[in-house]
Amino acid sequence: LKFPPVQPFFDAFASALQSAGVVAERLMGESDARATGSSKHRIKRRRTAPVLASPLGDGRDLGACTVAMRDTWLESEHRSKLRADFEAAGPYPHAVMRPFLGTDAMLAVRADLDKIGAREKETDLFRFFQTADLAAAMAAGEAATTPQDVKGPRKRRRAGKPAIRVPALASLAKVFGSPEFRDLMQEVTQCGPLADRLDLSAQIYPRGGHLLCHDDVIGTRKVSFIYYLTDPTSDWTATEGGALELYPSETGAPRGTPAIVPSEELLPLSDSLAIFIVEPGVSFHAVREVRGHRARVSIQGWLHAPSLEFTASFSNRGLATLQQLLDKKSPAEPACPEAVVKEASVRRGSAEMTTHVAQENLTEQDLVSLARWISSEYLDMKSLSSISEHFEENSYAVLENFLRKDLAKEMMVSLQAADADAGLSGDVWREGPPYHGGVGQGWVAVGPPHLRRYLRFQGAPSDGPTICDKASVSPQVRLGTVLKAVADELFTERAFRRWLRTITQLDVLDEGDVNVRRFRPGLDYTVAANHETVLPGRASLDVTLGVVRDEDGADAEQWASEAWGGFECYMEADDEKAETVQGQERYKIDEGGPLVNLPAASNALCLVMRDAGTLRFMKYVSGDAASSRADISACFSVDAPEDEGDSEDPVPGACGSDGRVA
Repeated sequence: LKFPPVQPFFDAFASALQSAGVVAERLMGESDARATGSSKHRIKRRRTAPVLASPLGDGRDLGACTVAMRDTWLESEHRSKLRADFEAAGPYPHAVMRPFLGTDAMLAVRADLDKIGAREKETDLFRFFQTADLAAAMAAGEAATTPQDVKGPRKRRRAGKPAIRVPALASLAKVFGSPEFRDLMQEVTQCGPLADRLDLSAQIYPRGGHLLCHDDVIGTRKVSFIYYLTDPTSDWTATEGGALELYPSETGAPRGTPAIVPSEELLPLSDSLAIFIVEPGVSFHAVREVRGHRARVSIQGWLHAPSLEFTASFSNRGLATLQQLLDKKSPAEPACPEAVVKEASVRRGSAEMTTHVAQENLTEQDLVSLARWISSEYLDMKSLSSISEHFEENSYAVLENFLRKDLAKEMMVSLQAADADAGLSGDVWREGPPYHGGVGQGWVAVGPPHLRRYLRFQGAPSDGPTICDKASVSPQVRLGTVLKAVADELFTERAFRRWLRTITQLDVLDEGDVNVRRFRPGLDYTVAANHETVLPGRASLDVTLGVVRDEDGADAEQWASEAWGGFECYMEADDEKAETVQGQERYKIDEGGPLVNLPAASNALCLVMRDAGTLRFMKYVSGDAASSRADISACFSVDAPEDEGDSEDPVPGACGSDGRVA
């Protein structure tokens, strides 16, 4: 399988870290599954990045600096004002305390953080560097070890490693764990009883780092707080990204549904502490992608309730982000509603063809019809036989240069024009990402953002110019119409379904669910959710044809290395662990990695057979990407093949060395 090397991705991210004063290094003795040809292609991106930030401050010795909450926060007048600010804030109660420690104390803590290593974390939801649990590490006193010693690959402490002295960081942990801090949080938030438990860790967001929309509800978390240790020499600006975005509830939508666009943002100003109550279906927030060259450094913490019954809105626990991701029946509209489509296929007016036509053999007339769209090499029966053998062994294949060259070029040109027209290309961002860029003229935004955000094309406006009038039609309409023509005239054709059967040897049971999508840079993604899976005992054939700006070799390398995101990831579902409190706190942080990633590439048709035990998601497209990622995505219901032997590999199956077809 011609996987792109992981090293370019690491080099790109390491370069961004170095520009922010952070040094990244690989863990010795670890290798990437891609490079070793592992049968499951689990991508083990376990890297460590010690927070060796550029020295801040004026060079004074801060070792003797007292780290304590400012006295003003102990005064009743300031506490009353903070309480009033908290209650009055929207879209849900929150407050910001600044200055919290004072600049010298903040710099002392930052200097201690520079001594501690951080491990890269990347899932469908986020990408940043994170330390181990600082509260646990500080419990014994002022000494701490590096996180790879606390939580190494084998989760054991390495003998003989000297402890690192971090007195300022230890003092800050004591502040957050103190009765005085808990009393302040209870008074300001009116959250009720709090336990002694404290979770605390540091996150470093270099350029490209992000955290998507979620509500923080896991276990007994009750109050969330974020302390910012960003560069104090000049205030953080909106153009640098990294803002904490707060999402209101969507008007007219079911409870627990956030709006697709945030209504408030909090900049990560140095020595400020942001606080809010963790409430299911309410406390939706995200960290906007960092766009500048200064690292967004923060310490994230949670105060806990004594038990689940004392958490905020316990009766609404089912509205929590994690519960919605685990739920097999989401109240929100799924991006690819396989379960609904598959169950209804036998009841539709086209039921006469669902299993009958799909099992017919490909005919000469079919080849003539398909030649209007598909490159000739994929219409040769010997080539199709070879691809079929590969797919039978691997459960997926990537067919490069799939469409005729003239059609592929038209799609590429249309995408570039549409991005430029919507303000999505080049360095056009000012105060923030263009949330409404590309919306309208047939394109609608699909949410909610704790599950997905992207655009879907529903057809050109009826009152607009026709596609034949190239001078008058808008770039947005042209892009959508060009893609929709392929979706409507190729993907829905019976000849195409017979062609799919010839390659996959799978009986296609319905017309499929076909969508024209667009994932905009700095904005769009989907996350792994159970309601997107197929029904037990069934399987889905995912067929995706993408287009990105990759005609330049350097751009193509960035897409292939996954540095810009926009790749489709297939991973194993792990519901058994996730259904416990302890399992939820580890959910989606599986160091084993995905089954397979399919990087974004123009004019490459991806075919993947997926069963009920496999999740998939579209990784967030970075604001650094050269273009949007547009695609035609189809999900066809197929009969699940019978299991052979005792293979442990779920669909997609074990992959050989030739997964990509040139």
